[in-house]
Amino acid sequence: MAPISLRLGLSAARPALALALLSCAAATPALAHAAGNDTAAADADTDAGADARAILVTGAHRAAVGDAQEETAPAAIATLNAAQLGKLGGLDGAVTGALRLLPGAHIGGGDFSGVSESTLSIRGFSQDQIGVARDGVPLNDPVFLTPHADFAGDPENYDSISVLYGSGSVDVPSFTTSGGSIDIRTVAPEKQAGILFKQGFGSNSLRRTFGRVNTGEYHGFSAWVSGSVTSGHLWTDGGGEIWSRRFEANLQYKWGEENQINVIASDFKMKTNSYFHPTLAQYAAEPYGQGYAQAAYPTGGGTNGVADVGTASANSLNLQRADFPIQTYGLNSRFKLAEGLRLRIDPYYVRVNNGVAAVSATALSEGLIGTDLNGDGDKLDTRPVALGVFPVQHRGGVTARLNWDAAKTNHVELGFWYDHVNSRYQLIAEPIAANGSPVSQTGSAQIYDSQGRPVDFANQHNVIDTHKLWLQDAWDFLPGWNAVATLAWQHSSLDALNGAGIFTGSAYENKASYDRVLPGFALTFQANAANQFYYNLTTNERIPAIAGLYQGGASFTPQKAETTVNQELGWRYATPQLLVSAALFLDYFHNRQVSYQAYSGVTSYFNAGNVTTRGAEVSLNGKLPEHFSYSASWTHVIAKQDADYTLGGATAATAGRQLYNTPKDTLGWGLAYDDSRLYGNISGRYSAGVYGDLANTEKVPGYTTFDLALGYRFDHPAPFFRKVVLSLNLNNLFNKHALDAVYGGSVSANAASSFYAAPTYSRLAPRTVLGNITLQL
Repeated sequence: MAPISLRLGLSAARPALALALLSCAAATPALAHAAGNDTAAADADTDAGADARAILVTGAHRAAVGDAQEETAPAAIATLNAAQLGKLGGLDGAVTGALRLLPGAHIGGGDFSGVSESTLSIRGFSQDQIGVARDGVPLNDPVFLTPHADFAGDPENYDSISVLYGSGSVDVPSFTTSGGSIDIRTVAPEKQAGILFKQGFGSNSLRRTFGRVNTGEYHGFSAWVSGSVTSGHLWTDGGGEIWSRRFEANLQYKWGEENQINVIASDFKMKTNSYFHPTLAQYAAEPYGQGYAQAAYPTGGGTNGVADVGTASANSLNLQRADFPIQTYGLNSRFKLAEGLRLRIDPYYVRVNNGVAAVSATALSEGLIGTDLNGDGDKLDTRPVALGVFPVQHRGGVTARLNWDAAKTNHVELGFWYDHVNSRYQLIAEPIAANGSPVSQTGSAQIYDSQGRPVDFANQHNVIDTHKLWLQDAWDFLPGWNAVATLAWQHSSLDALNGAGIFTGSAYENKASYDRVLPGFALTFQANAANQFYYNLTTNERIPAIAGLYQGGASFTPQKAETTVNQELGWRYATPQLLVSAALFLDYFHNRQVSYQAYSGVTSYFNAGNVTTRGAEVSLNGKLPEHFSYSASWTHVIAKQDADYTLGGATAATAGRQLYNTPKDTLGWGLAYDDSRLYGNISGRYSAGVYGDLANTEKVPGYTTFDLALGYRFDHPAPFFRKVVLSLNLNNLFNKHALDAVYGGSVSANAASSFYAAPTYSRLAPRTVLGNITLQL
């Protein structure tokens, strides 16, 4: 049997039909309280308390210790606010870099530039099982289901990032929420006109310039517009480009009582090389900073009348890169229809076009396609060409919610979500220039055969339609007691059309549809001012990736949707001096979807096995004398596969084994100081070792890292300046070298297994120094 290599980023094995007994609301670490919050933070649109969304979204914040905020929703939830995000300095992915600070999050790869993507898992759920949205705009790729930092925006424009563990929010616009959801909220325009400018310098020639202009408020209208440019190099040997440009805007209009419209837009373009992900053997044999080779495999060159043969290799720096433009648009509207009756309507649109991610090279025969590839006058040659992922995506949808205060103690929400995806996924052939790069970064230099047809190794047209309807009732049935009952129905239809070609086969169309009723229940008991207990049970669904509909050609078997049943039981203790959260969780994951890479750029999918995840989580944040505060957290996760893995008559012993890339223990701790002017924070993070394969035959050791953040704020230091902030961040303070996460897992890393494939891993970025100066005018 051919080796099978699981790809972690594309729906790799993770927990399924979940029944979670107990989960803790994870309080955020105290990085240090930032005095003098921006007007934007004070004016930010908050729905907490206005909508009965308890178990489904963030819930209201009631108290703060340092930067950590007390959570009151009956679910495990953690929030990073603008004050904390402003102290991070460098983010290895605008979202995932920040989540590194939260309990239960396991981050791999990245380089603290905010451009190169890292991987994310939370309590054993991979990133393609977590629904991610920003201001109601979905950020998960609808074809492969993974979230992308490209879509997420500049972190300076975030008001908050909230993680809902396990119990996915019913109103998040995503069909990937079997493992919870992440909600990003954008900062609101300020009432006062002004300018925010930030200039950063860092290791590996990193330069980042960010600016935001606020118009101020005029007759209910206010707005801000921002732009950023980032440039630098990969930290690995051989260099490699990191570059991005982004423009964003938030236009806001308020009128009457509780009526408001926000138009939020983002235009992003990136040109970035990819990091090399070694196997364990390569990691042991090669330098820590090993990158892709600077090899060149030009398509051109040759002699007329001679059958010239050129070699090709995937391990070339210039053939491992991504060049994409991405636009996202969202409109958030709030209307007060009557006393106790409110309507929210949030349409959105996402566009991806005119960009290519080169993934490898292959040799192409001129005789097969009838084209003179190298221009030597004959069609006898076999020449290297680049394989490039060329996606075109148009995605639009709308979320609507009608909230009714039926009584002082009873709040009802009726919600609807519609999402339409029209995308094309091509794996195209492009000529390679003399320097080893694809001739075009936009897909405009695609190779055609003698009949004028593009040479594609994949040509897929995808249409996905999703409808969701839900009803939620929150009832304060006794003093201190609140119950939330939810009933949702979701329908998704997938339509996959394969385009005919030399390498794509004949034309065919495959369809699949998925319907599911998703009930949920939560109970909260506020025993007194300090103690809260909660229990929740939720059911979640993640539909299969539409790429799986091409497996098996015209005769395929529809895959089952992943489903989870999650239970959590938690306790929170909150005083002005101390926040404590503790909980247990139990998740049953059914019909998990696994993917393997048949060849570069093409992924196949199938259903495989169930996983039971159970664990405990504790976090605390406390104040100390003289402006000091501290934080600590511990998460323990046991994610066991329920059965042996079987395929094609072969079996791998996976029953009872820990899910790969799932550390059993993660710990975090920090000590912070903030006297309103000077702030500092030193934080540490320990992650236990992880397996690289489902059979647990290969394991990499755990590691500990430390980060240091320092800053000084000058209030009104000169005319026209409202504030100046100088900051310094040292990430991976002691320059720890380690494999930090599984990048591409496998069924078995045992060479004697029928399922053998060597797992690949990401590496910790070495010590990184980042300095920023922020001017607020």
